[in-house]
Amino acid sequence: MQMVRSRTWNRKEGAKIQQRWGVAAVWIFVLFEGMPARCSEPAEPKPFLVSRSVPYRLPPQIESAAASLSAKQVGQLASDRCGAANRISSDSQSRVSSAPKHGREDDCEQQILRAFQGAIATRLRQTAAANAMKLHFGIAACLKVEKIFDSTAALLERQEKSQSELVEKGIPIPDPTLVGRLKINLEDKRLENHSKIAVLRSQLAALIGTEYACGHAPDEADEIVPSDCNVCDHIAQASHCRCDLVSMRRLRSTVQSETLDAWDSIASTLSGIPSLMKPKPFLSKVLSPVRSRAGTDNAIAARRRWLDEMIADREKQIAMEVDVAFEKKRSAALRWVNAAEQIANWDYRIAQLESLSEVQGNLASQFEAKLNRGQIEGQKIERWSEWHLANIDLMLAIGCDL
Repeated sequence: MQMVRSRTWNRKEGAKIQQRWGVAAVWIFVLFEGMPARCSEPAEPKPFLVSRSVPYRLPPQIESAAASLSAKQVGQLASDRCGAANRISSDSQSRVSSAPKHGREDDCEQQILRAFQGAIATRLRQTAAANAMKLHFGIAACLKVEKIFDSTAALLERQEKSQSELVEKGIPIPDPTLVGRLKINLEDKRLENHSKIAVLRSQLAALIGTEYACGHAPDEADEIVPSDCNVCDHIAQASHCRCDLVSMRRLRSTVQSETLDAWDSIASTLSGIPSLMKPKPFLSKVLSPVRSRAGTDNAIAARRRWLDEMIADREKQIAMEVDVAFEKKRSAALRWVNAAEQIANWDYRIAQLESLSEVQGNLASQFEAKLNRGQIEGQKIERWSEWHLANIDLMLAIGCDL
């Protein structure tokens, strides 16, 4: 990045700028590091600060999904309860209410600061919504796996009963302990799945509250909806929707002589270089508007070029984020289709074996085929979960409302 050479300023003016922008240094850095947000200019939300420090116990059973929230509702609730975003918005409102009027220079600096705060607050809300929706689909996937465990347990019980009948008739079993070992492994997997549900609900409680997360048991549709858009369309959409990018483009017009000190402070923050404050003699201060007009124009042009370079780098980063999320989503969809086809093939194979069972005894083959089908069904749920997580990442990368 091209940096503008340091300009001397009055010690009092420098202290004023440093004090004003020192509070927002972390916010400015995070904004330029990359934050997707909404397409429109972020509105100032009402303060809503939430504290979740009281521990709680998760219920041991898996509750009914009848009263669970939808993914959209979970995301909206997490967005509304994002404490970091609410604090930034509250700070912005406090500055507007308490800041004295000093003239155009201070108004321009406050405008830049409010733009930063608005974009960062919106990004934090979207990130909270995305994280909550990912937890939502993670819980839904675990509950779908629980149904597979139930059907597999029933299959093992039937197989164990059939083997007992064969043993009573004097028919030897090659491996009579196989079903027992499978039941132990199944119980181990079930315990692991229950633990995952508890952890996911605990993490979700930090975002939406224990009153909604403890019994959250979503029942999402098993199908996925492929997208007809290509990655270039999504990148073009992100170029107009990402609030960090839109804000930087709009703020380019604020690079003026009155705000050069503020922009120098921003550049110093981003570069990790402390701002220099040098005393300016009174006569030099009076004559500086005439003597340094050409230098000021050059400084404005250089600062705008610096901002243009940052915008270009941000566009590349956003394109990469969209491309990665799109590829993950596309791959998950194709693998989900493959798993669905495999399940259909196993269903056909099981039907064949069942039709031949009257002619020749093939209970062992049926049992093996049904176990294989259950394993592929678990893979299908995994692909389903991957698709939803990638879809959330894609929406976040584009800058869509979640």
